Amino acid sequence: MFEEYFTPFLKLFVIMDAFGLLPLFLMLSEKMPRKLRGKAADKTVLIAGILAAVFIVGGISILNYFGISLASFQVAGGLILLIIGIKTVLGLKLGVQKKRAEMYEFTAVPMATPLIVGPGTITTIIILLNQYTHLVVALMALLNLLIVWVVFRNGPRIYKIIGHQGAEVISRTMGIILTAIAVEFVHAGILGMI
Repeated sequence: MFEEYFTPFLKLFVIMDAFGLLPLFLMLSEKMPRKLRGKAADKTVLIAGILAAVFIVGGISILNYFGISLASFQVAGGLILLIIGIKTVLGLKLGVQKKRAEMYEFTAVPMATPLIVGPGTITTIIILLNQYTHLVVALMALLNLLIVWVVFRNGPRIYKIIGHQGAEVISRTMGIILTAIAVEFVHAGILGMI
């Protein structure tokens, strides 16, 4: 029973990486007053939640529509996760432009997607749906989005406690775990093809 909830929770927690994304969220919202930064956190998590819900409800149907087998998706998704994990561990900033955004424009892109609900999260959701019920995956995604919301809402306080170095250590540790999860996805996908 515990594993049924813990495993999907942990996989989504590592991929959504709330603490690793906090420095970027704070940088993009640094000129905002506290109240507006809170609204930006609300909007970011709302958009990410809508995207996650779309793939929880229709992820398997989307695969079926395009004639993609779960095994093929596991290999492709695992390779994407592997790249994201390696990028995180090495501290590379590929594909993320660090520019200051005006008001709320950054909440949808890049924060909600592709950073919170991007290729890695979508891949994980679809693969988890093959192993767990829709309800379990939805609850664990919701719980992780709640964590992202709490972290972003309390960003300045959390950042003062963990500091830049602490955020980097957390993010890189999550990157190592993500890389291991990616290898498992690729392995399972190859076995499924055979």
